[in-house]
Amino acid sequence: MSKLLFSIFTLCILMSPALSQSTNVPTAQNAELPVEATADDLQVNMDDNSAIFSGNAKVVQGILDLRADQITVFFEDTNRNIKTVKAVGQVKFTNGSETAEAEDALFDVASQIITFSGNVILRQAQTLLTGNLLTYNITTSRSKMSGDVKTVFMPK
Repeated sequence: MSKLLFSIFTLCILMSPALSQSTNVPTAQNAELPVEATADDLQVNMDDNSAIFSGNAKVVQGILDLRADQITVFFEDTNRNIKTVKAVGQVKFTNGSETAEAEDALFDVASQIITFSGNVILRQAQTLLTGNLLTYNITTSRSKMSGDVKTVFMPK
């Protein structure tokens, strides 16, 4: 049971800095807010160092919200730090002013890059972008949409 609680705690630690550095959201405000992770089921797999949140998986911190059918956290072998977070199925991420939707998303902790893939939709104020792949660097706030990119500007 303690390993299960450790996994949940570790996921919360991971998502806190990752989500709090999202675009257009003051980092300090969100970094101190509680992180809530919920799902229908949680499975801890010590063989591949992962924790799988499945069925309505959701991680929320303030106005930051990540949802998917399944969210898997992968840990490094040696020191149990989180290596990657993978969200699969009906992925939706929002920071209050922007929303990204996709079939899958992968967050690499070391590079601080989130990659959304499969029928990607990005909504920003009056702009709607669609494509096959969206790469977003949390550190630099740079993003790139590729593969059948379409942009729609909505006049006020």
